[in-house]
Amino acid sequence: MPPRTQPPAAGEKPHRDEGEQRYRVEAVTRAVRLLKALQHEPSQTTAALAEKAEATPAFVQTAMETLAKQGLARTGGPDGQGWDIGLAWLRLADARSRQIDLRELALPIMRRMRDGVDETIILGVRRGGRRVNIDYVESTQAIRRVTQHGHETPLHVGAAGRALLCGLTADEVSEYFVSAASGAGRLAKLLDIETFFEELAEVRSKGYAYVSGEMSMDSWAIAAPVRDHTGEVVAALTISAPSDRLTPGHEAACIANALDGAGELSLLLGFTPPTRTNIPR
Repeated sequence: MPPRTQPPAAGEKPHRDEGEQRYRVEAVTRAVRLLKALQHEPSQTTAALAEKAEATPAFVQTAMETLAKQGLARTGGPDGQGWDIGLAWLRLADARSRQIDLRELALPIMRRMRDGVDETIILGVRRGGRRVNIDYVESTQAIRRVTQHGHETPLHVGAAGRALLCGLTADEVSEYFVSAASGAGRLAKLLDIETFFEELAEVRSKGYAYVSGEMSMDSWAIAAPVRDHTGEVVAALTISAPSDRLTPGHEAACIANALDGAGELSLLLGFTPPTRTNIPR
């Protein structure tokens, strides 16, 4: 006779068969595939999702109905026969964004950026009408650009400020200039607004800002905007260097370095940067 299976002791949970546990893990994996498929192409039918997730239509229907009960999926499409990602993900994303330490995420990226071009890398954020440096990694070269934690600059001055402003609407940028002209920004360099708008359009188009001799006559900087999961610009990664190292080859390397670093950090924050073309290498 086969041995009897001993019942679990008091307070002990019944042992689950490994096959059952494996099935549950695989089910979660397939559910994740469903959500990823909807991320790139919304309002897909159960049959279409089944093909992309390599699952049966019955599983897809059950999985999507279960996700919909939790607000993680919802019916979509013009006839209501498709599936879309649910709005509950917005609450989860918002909660996660509040838990993220931007400096902690950025520091390894900044170190790799520094190692790539050996120039000083600066992480800046917007605080009202000011740009504030919240972290930096210095170049190892004897002659290098230096900064400090908490250093503030008006948003319209420098490459980092332009990278931060490029995420604002035209009305918001105009409001900033009104405030800068009437407040402390009067003491800084106020540029021609029309020209500045043209520069911001170029920053949006190229994905980075370039400034030479603005913060100081002997320096130049390249800054790229960092975006979060909503697409909002939340920071700027800047490469700052002395003017005597400004060569076409080094400039191209720094542009690529800044774009790659900002793109990587944006990805960690939940934003997928669009495909870039014609980037100097």
